[in-house]
Amino acid sequence: MAGSSAVPLPAGTGLVADPSLQRRDGGRLLMGGAPLRFLRLSPAGARVVDAFLDGRAVPASPGAQHLARRLIDAGMAHPAPPETGDNPAFTVVIPVRNDQSGLEATLAALGGRWPVVVVDDASTRPVRLPATSGGSGAGPAAPAVRLVRREVAGGPGVARQTALALVDTPLVAFLDAGVELAADDLHHLGRWFADPTVVAVGPRVASLPGPGVIAVYETHRSPLDLGPNPSPVAPGRMVAYLPSAALVARTVAVKTAGGFDPGLRYGEDVDLVWRLSADGTVRYDPSIVARHPPRPTLAAFARQRRGYGSSAGPLAQRHGDRVAPVRLSGWSLACWVLALAGRPVTAAAVAGGTAVALGRKLAPVLPDKRECARLTFQGHWSAGGSLADAAGREWWPVTALAALAGWRRPALGLVAVSIGRRWRRSNGRPLAERAGDLALGTLDNLAYGAGVWQGAWRARSVRCLLPRLTSWPGKGAGVSAEPTR
Repeated sequence: MAGSSAVPLPAGTGLVADPSLQRRDGGRLLMGGAPLRFLRLSPAGARVVDAFLDGRAVPASPGAQHLARRLIDAGMAHPAPPETGDNPAFTVVIPVRNDQSGLEATLAALGGRWPVVVVDDASTRPVRLPATSGGSGAGPAAPAVRLVRREVAGGPGVARQTALALVDTPLVAFLDAGVELAADDLHHLGRWFADPTVVAVGPRVASLPGPGVIAVYETHRSPLDLGPNPSPVAPGRMVAYLPSAALVARTVAVKTAGGFDPGLRYGEDVDLVWRLSADGTVRYDPSIVARHPPRPTLAAFARQRRGYGSSAGPLAQRHGDRVAPVRLSGWSLACWVLALAGRPVTAAAVAGGTAVALGRKLAPVLPDKRECARLTFQGHWSAGGSLADAAGREWWPVTALAALAGWRRPALGLVAVSIGRRWRRSNGRPLAERAGDLALGTLDNLAYGAGVWQGAWRARSVRCLLPRLTSWPGKGAGVSAEPTR
């Protein structure tokens, strides 16, 4: 958020180091965040950071507040909101279509603690409110649960938008039918809004464990599960978006942003979160976990993934190359194109040149040339993995054509690297689970990639298929240096 460094953090806020944070030179040099950042501190600043990371709350002094905000904005550290006695004023919005049992599970987890607006999006058989939900038959002290029915299905985004017009509380919590988020956990998410810069926050959304290969797969690779590490949320960050399966936001911020785009059947949550992040801070808090049921059949699994992929084209029309399947520097792309074209010596020479260029760029904050070389080659290696993953996912039709057209070795090499990466990520699990993960991962990739091409066709644009280049050769190595004294 522009100008957020001038806004004091709430009293009692602590800081938690991001896993990427590294401290060098007696704590005066900080490295971390995504994208990678460098901060050079004075000895006094280093001592202040020591206190932050030792668990002390951020003091009210302007210097400490400014430094804490710099660390947060860089993604090197994350705020730990203070406990407050305030009771957040939520309204919970639940869109539902043909999922009576899912609606009942969501309402049961909430425990009748807040007012709820349920929007039945033209279910074949109209949904009903359970008597214990605060609807019909509930006690007079229970918060109201209102049921609104749409006669024409518009999708979950349109259903949420219908409910949003009825919300008059400061905060709105969007929960999909079937998602289970405990009442205390929702209350806990409300702590984030003591910071006036925060406009939205989302918990980790994990799959409910269960028997069957799909349930096992989604326990480890649910598309809604954004991982165990906290993060600011914005394009280019480690966590780029939040799913509206479980999302809490300031009501006025959502309404001011225009709410959910009715033109988007999929990806409406990505679109909204990106618009919110342009005017405020959006946070991902994986210490709170919501649970969702896995897809019941392989057909439903594939339809969901294809649908998610189909949002890429419309999102690219609205947000440009933020939707790119790969984000990498032009240096890295040049190295890998040369390597795949059978010119590994030239590729290595270009990679070495980028290490020299990066060393010169970072000399004011990182004079260690060996460390610069390590960062450079680590970046190129990571970019190669991203290219391989895209070759087996968003770009798989092109990869298949390339293999048939005579470029079999580079095409199959990229696919093999992608498969190897997925196999390695499942280390430590039983062999049968790893094999199932590989098979379903392949179906996941094929369905999602088909959806991306479908969305590109409908948008009459290939923009969603193109990589995003963060820097061309000759313009630096794509790593930002921010010396601070």
